[in-house]
Amino acid sequence: MGWKPRQHARFKAALPIELRPNGVTTPLRGQTADVCLGGCYVEMMFTQEVSTVVDISIWIGDSKIYVKAEVVSKHPSFGNGFKFVQLTKDSATKLNDYLESLKSQGAMMNDSPFAGPPALQT
Repeated sequence: MGWKPRQHARFKAALPIELRPNGVTTPLRGQTADVCLGGCYVEMMFTQEVSTVVDISIWIGDSKIYVKAEVVSKHPSFGNGFKFVQLTKDSATKLNDYLESLKSQGAMMNDSPFAGPPALQT
């Protein structure tokens, strides 16, 4: 299977996030490394298995958005890539408005076939 370009532009953004895998009552907390309308990469020590479905809460300023997502990449002790599978219209609007503000600030990331952790700065 060949590499396909991303459907949505990705932006570097550190947003507080909570995720709850199905059946887990205590949320896991982390922060996004990047985000787009289709998903995000979350930095966290205790990673989830690929294909796990989770409920996610993301804080954008004073607003909180809710999404259902699926784990699409796993990097142990570093983080997970998530694909949004269900996003309410209100949450999509808030996220899109936020991403548009990042776009005007030039925070867009280069497209890459590898959805992994950001490069370490030396």
